[in-house]
Amino acid sequence: MDDITAFYYKKLKKTSDAINAIFLEEYNRFAEKEFLNLTTKQAILLELLKDNPLTNSEIATHFEITPSASTQLVGKLEKKGFLKREINVNNRREIIVHLDDKGIAYNESMVEFDVYLIKKYYSKLNEKDLENMVDIQEKIYHTALEVQKGAKD
Repeated sequence: MDDITAFYYKKLKKTSDAINAIFLEEYNRFAEKEFLNLTTKQAILLELLKDNPLTNSEIATHFEITPSASTQLVGKLEKKGFLKREINVNNRREIIVHLDDKGIAYNESMVEFDVYLIKKYYSKLNEKDLENMVDIQEKIYHTALEVQKGAKD
C-alpha cells in the first residue's frame, strides 16, 4: 500500500467514523427505547425479514452461524414480540420466521429515520455531490466483491 492511498484511507475513515457517530446520536434520540436495545445482528435480521419470511436454516446460512444459534437469535426476538415462528405447512420439519408487530414497527421507524436523515443532511447536498458519493461507494463495493471473489478462487 502506498503512502497516498493510506493517507486518503485514514482521512476517509476518520470522516466516516465522525458521520456514523453523528447519525448514531441522531438515532438514539429518534428511536423508541425498545429499539435501542437490539444488537446489530438482531437489527439486521429484522431488516432481512422486512420483505420476505425466511426459514431458520436460511437465517443460519445468512449469518454463517449454526441452526442452533439461529434458533436462539430468533427466540430472543420472538419473546420480545419482534418475530413469530410458524411451521411450514408444506414441510412440517421446517420453521418459517416472520415479522411480528414490533418487528414491523421497527422497520417502519427505520424508514422514518431514513427520511429524517435525508431531509436534515442529504437534502443540503447538490445532485452532483450525491451522484459522486453513490459512484464512489459503488466502486468500493464492486472492488470489494472482486477482491473477495479472487480470495475464494
